[in-house]
Amino acid sequence: MSDVDKIIKENDYVISNSEYDNEKVIVLKESAEFLKWFLNDKNLYDKKIGFILDDNGDVKKMEVLYSFLKYYLSVKDKFVLKMEDYNDLFVKGYSNRFLEEALEQFTSSNKGGKFLRACLIALGYQSFGNDDDKYLPLGLALELFQTSILIHDDIIDKADKRRGLDTIPIKYQKIYGDQIKDGNNFDEKRKDIGNSMALCLGDLGFYLALQIIVKNYSNNENLDRVLEYYNDVAIKTCEGEMVDVILPFYEEFYGEENDLESHVMEIYKLKTAWYSVVGPYCLGAILGGCDEEKVHKLEDALINLGLAFQIKDDLLGIYGDEKHIGKSVTSDVSEYKQTILYAYVVNTEYKDELLKYYGKDISVQEMDKVKEIFDKSGAREYANKTMDKLFEDSFKEILDLDFLSLDKKKLLLGFAEFLKVRSK
Repeated sequence: MSDVDKIIKENDYVISNSEYDNEKVIVLKESAEFLKWFLNDKNLYDKKIGFILDDNGDVKKMEVLYSFLKYYLSVKDKFVLKMEDYNDLFVKGYSNRFLEEALEQFTSSNKGGKFLRACLIALGYQSFGNDDDKYLPLGLALELFQTSILIHDDIIDKADKRRGLDTIPIKYQKIYGDQIKDGNNFDEKRKDIGNSMALCLGDLGFYLALQIIVKNYSNNENLDRVLEYYNDVAIKTCEGEMVDVILPFYEEFYGEENDLESHVMEIYKLKTAWYSVVGPYCLGAILGGCDEEKVHKLEDALINLGLAFQIKDDLLGIYGDEKHIGKSVTSDVSEYKQTILYAYVVNTEYKDELLKYYGKDISVQEMDKVKEIFDKSGAREYANKTMDKLFEDSFKEILDLDFLSLDKKKLLLGFAEFLKVRSK
């Protein structure tokens, strides 16, 4: 029996980059194709998939992507079940009906997340010789922090939807839809109450997250380091959010920053790279006993991956499919979002043309004009080249981590490939 025949016999599906005369062979040439194929068929989650390897790099990329997806889905299931337990605990025990009502709104927002950050915590923890599930409370704490900061984000962005559901302010406006007693300015006060309750619930979530960490790791020798690092990541996230809030306002109404791209990249570093990639993985590693020197090497290896992640988000925010990305493709433009695309165009002859649309509620047809400006100015090409270089650098830096086992490197590389080829 040939090696190829053996692979086909031992697996439900075989992924190949070339034609092979067997009905079990699925011909996929790129990892983006593999991801789409895999995610579109939920029956594949528990199937075995084999790979016919050759000199084609994308086949190998598909292999590490598949390894990551299997790992991700397995730990995500654990987090989803555990989060349901915590959500039940948050609501129970309140005799005050207003508090019970508030926690019910919070926990309904605390569902439907991707748990990617939690997955990175699990991977970071298990990268240092730990096979147990002690990472679960820490991962849930960070996901709880994520819910809380998104609640605050929704107030800032005046958002109506989050994860396909009404935001907290909108939920409260619906709970108190009609006034019963006579009073002044009902609609205005109802809106204010919705925002105020969302602010309070976001604050509460931050402390519930800390409580989870302290209660579950009170006897863990690494608790002090975990708390210090967790707080540092939270501080960086808040710093990034502040720059992200003020920069569009300043750019639109006060002046033009000569180093606008450096401000944009600083936002990317603080809000995405640290919060979504570096922080979660290193938090898990610290919980698993990783020493300071190795943590710094991990930070250096993963920072570029986080930056590339955000540029990918920017490109999807303009060129993506609304059905996949879950938001309007005009929102970045209407919100005067400061991105690498915008920062590039304002230094070209197309600046005035872009400003006709930027910061305004625009139609789909006008959005096509914006895309055309990004294309002809070279902004899209520049963003793609910058992103690809950052991804390429991060792949090399991950491979150079000599203290990680090969299987954990493959999972990290699979995560990186997932970030690169995702469509939402």
